[in-house]
Amino acid sequence: MKPSHSPLVLALVVLCGCASQQPAVSAAAPAATPFTPIAAGAPGNVQPLPDDAQRLVPLQGAWNVRSFAGLQGRNGPIPADAFLRTADLGRLTAADRDALAAAGVRVDIDLRTADEQAQSPDLLAGDARFDYQRISLMGTEKMDLEQLVTRFPDSLGQAYVQWLGGNQPQFRQVFARMAAQEQGTVLFHCTAGKDRTGVIAALLLDLAGVPHDAIVHDYAISAHYLQGQPRDSAMNAQLKAMLTAHPELGRKLAGMAGTAPQDMQMFLAALSRQYGGAEGYLRTIGLSQAQIERLRARLGQVG
Repeated sequence: MKPSHSPLVLALVVLCGCASQQPAVSAAAPAATPFTPIAAGAPGNVQPLPDDAQRLVPLQGAWNVRSFAGLQGRNGPIPADAFLRTADLGRLTAADRDALAAAGVRVDIDLRTADEQAQSPDLLAGDARFDYQRISLMGTEKMDLEQLVTRFPDSLGQAYVQWLGGNQPQFRQVFARMAAQEQGTVLFHCTAGKDRTGVIAALLLDLAGVPHDAIVHDYAISAHYLQGQPRDSAMNAQLKAMLTAHPELGRKLAGMAGTAPQDMQMFLAALSRQYGGAEGYLRTIGLSQAQIERLRARLGQVG
């Protein structure tokens, strides 16, 4: 059955255009492009710290590409080759694909809808060096603009909390696939690598025992790394028309375009309150203890 909040998917695509038109830190946009960036600002976004540089993976055609390298879990630092989180991979160069393969990436989990994949095909999907799997985290493949106007909650944090209860089968698919991968780095991404990707990252980091303030920081710096990320000009036009017809939506989304720390704080508080943390949540959605332990091992938290 289609989740009642499936219009949130489109909201994410809209919000993933949060980046300003400043040059990207983790990627340089090619000179010729059919895309244009959406300019928007969001109060409360956070600047990276010097220690964050070790986790940044510079690619020519992707934004917000980061590992968990060195983040301190309950039993030590997370290995650099455990996971890679990133934004849309539809503009990767051949050199980027080679770099990801050389870095040990073996699995590419695409959290986007079929609509998003059609608009910007993942360029690892056809590369035999990578095992590509698309799992729409929101449980829908289409985007509904009209319903979005009335159904989007008051904050991204509230949306993230809704997903925990409303999209459990999809979360289970994602984490089961991660747990099944024994070798190589697991890459996962959505469009901007900040919302769906950010929630998956937060669950992994909480499972590893990373302190909540560090998880919030890791989430909050995405807006910085997304500066200059290109967006589909056709989608920009559609969004502009929708905002003209529904100006109240523009006011509602104005404060939700970035990665404000309070949104991740709200998510983590609900995760702890409702499920006792990531491990309790993973059990709730049907992962076995063996699968959970495999995830912990990948995160470097054995013992």
